Amino acid sequence: MGQGVSSLATGAIGAATSLAASAITDWMNSIQLSHDADTATTLIVNGLAQQLANLDSAYLSEPNPTCATQRAALDAYDSAWAWLQSPAACGNPSYGSAGNRCISDRAPGGPTPWATYYRDPIANDPRLASAGCDTGQDVLLPSVITGSYADTGITSTGGSSTSGQTAQEIAAQAVAAAAAGSSPAPASTAAAAPTSTSLLSSSSTYLYIGLGLLALLFFTGDK
Repeated sequence: MGQGVSSLATGAIGAATSLAASAITDWMNSIQLSHDADTATTLIVNGLAQQLANLDSAYLSEPNPTCATQRAALDAYDSAWAWLQSPAACGNPSYGSAGNRCISDRAPGGPTPWATYYRDPIANDPRLASAGCDTGQDVLLPSVITGSYADTGITSTGGSSTSGQTAQEIAAQAVAAAAAGSSPAPASTAAAAPTSTSLLSSSSTYLYIGLGLLALLFFTGDK
């Protein structure tokens, strides 16, 4: 992969996108549950929709977006969508049918599919069409501590949800590091990794990891 693409994958996150993503988190944390289901769910979706519209505007206003900027915007959307379905929002059982409609109306195939409105314009950014950015959905797992979801750091396509690197890039990086007899840089920064005395610092281990990822990509790609 060329140097231009690599720099796109690991560049800094744009300021406008970073601020908009943080604003979504702050807004979600400010929501208090209400006993009036219809009013509460309407306020939730209207408020969150405005935050997501702000996110799109901020991202699309970036003059030179990188894969990392795109990934940050996509992660913000994915987290917001997961939050909407959680007990902290419309997924609260006390909201009943109003909560169900709040989610189903905005799911893919619903009358107002949010992914089409807010995620796709970011994921399909023509400015990054040739950059090979990972636009897969951020993999989130339920958190018993927060009642919402926790970020796993990977995407549905096996890439990094912190840097925008694809699974192929991460695998190639591991194989190249093994060939050079060094440890691959962290996927989130692509900076030089410190030397470690653990088993995972051995070049052969990284070679196995890289080859394993490549094999996984090969077999899943045939399906």
